[in-house]
Amino acid sequence: MIKRVFLWLVFLAFAVVLGQQLLKGTGYLLVVLPDGQTSVEMSFWTGLALVVISWFAAAWVLSLLGWLANPFRGLRNQQARFKSQRAIKLTVKGLVELSHGRWSKARRLLTGVAKNSGVPLVNYLAAAQAAHYEGREKDAEMFLQEAEKTTPDASVAVDFVQARIQLDKGHYEQALATLVRLYQKTPNHPVVLHQLRDVHLALFDWKPLIQLMPEFRRYQIGTPEALDQLERNAYLHRFDELLQDVHRTDNFEAIKELWKGLPAPMKLEETLILAWLRVLIKQNEFTSAEQLLNRSLKVVWSAALVEKYGLLPKSAEPKRRLMEAEQWLKERPDDAVLLHALARICQQQGLWDKALDYYQASYKLNAKDQLCAEIAQLHFALGDADQGQRFQDLALQGLQRQLPELPLPEKPLPEKNPELGKPEPTKIALEKK
Repeated sequence: MIKRVFLWLVFLAFAVVLGQQLLKGTGYLLVVLPDGQTSVEMSFWTGLALVVISWFAAAWVLSLLGWLANPFRGLRNQQARFKSQRAIKLTVKGLVELSHGRWSKARRLLTGVAKNSGVPLVNYLAAAQAAHYEGREKDAEMFLQEAEKTTPDASVAVDFVQARIQLDKGHYEQALATLVRLYQKTPNHPVVLHQLRDVHLALFDWKPLIQLMPEFRRYQIGTPEALDQLERNAYLHRFDELLQDVHRTDNFEAIKELWKGLPAPMKLEETLILAWLRVLIKQNEFTSAEQLLNRSLKVVWSAALVEKYGLLPKSAEPKRRLMEAEQWLKERPDDAVLLHALARICQQQGLWDKALDYYQASYKLNAKDQLCAEIAQLHFALGDADQGQRFQDLALQGLQRQLPELPLPEKPLPEKNPELGKPEPTKIALEKK
């Protein structure tokens, strides 16, 4: 609208200037031919009009000569435009059929007009997807090749579709190769990162998944909570993977590097601490295990870690553990798990009475079956059969409460005579005869 108003203003200004010039006079134009004897006189405005008319006439003559030189060019151009418009309409129709799940019709429409659509890449890529869903895998591969031939610079788009088809078929190794190639071309593409995450999860490939975690966070491939859970699971599975043969020196070194590479907040998570603790115990690194639990419990209090602290073997600095645990008890006097751990540590050092005191204190707070069994074991070892039997009965009662409810006979069954049902030797001999 503004452009149109501006053009009208320019036209009016030109008309005003032209009118003023006409009012001043018609002007004078003299044209002398090269012979010097012939001349043409006319007004300026008449000469200007002749020049404009001559320009239009020349343009028309040139156009006529061009048409005479190639009279069917216009017809061919019109036919080409018609084919292009028809191809675009059929391409759109093919895409609609593809979205509705009519794979065969979509494939035929898209490939039939691919050469005239102006964007054959779109036709062939969509046709490849339709052929894949139709089960025509060879055709899908052929259409992808055609797409790459028509648009060599669109290899990224072709790889995207190929990776999607490979994922749908469950060919994760092939999909991984395609996605790695895509990642090298477009390392910050969110779709590539999404698909790489899915492929590594499907292949249980935890090491590269851990290596990609910074990229997942940078480009927000999931919510922060989901990424935290993914990273946690990846590290846990990687620990378990290396733990399968932890006695190999290179595996142990790999686990150490894995623990060192953990983000600082994750080193305080219970599940990961327990995973690293299992490694240290398997390697008989009991001093390091004690230091790990001691350091962790000073930052994050966990019943599971306290229990492991009490279960460390006697070679894991029992005196220091006892001093540390008694300091913690001052802050948490009613912690049944800590009292149980203290009882175990005292028992490791032969402090029987002190161990029994801690056992009894823990029993009053939380009478667990295992706790009762440990108390009974210690009483029996100290020669106190009555107390040992008492706590053993409590442990068995707790175990019985955990049994499933199954039908039992109302009355005891009569004792079976072991001799019944056995044929007499004489009878056997007679039968044989």
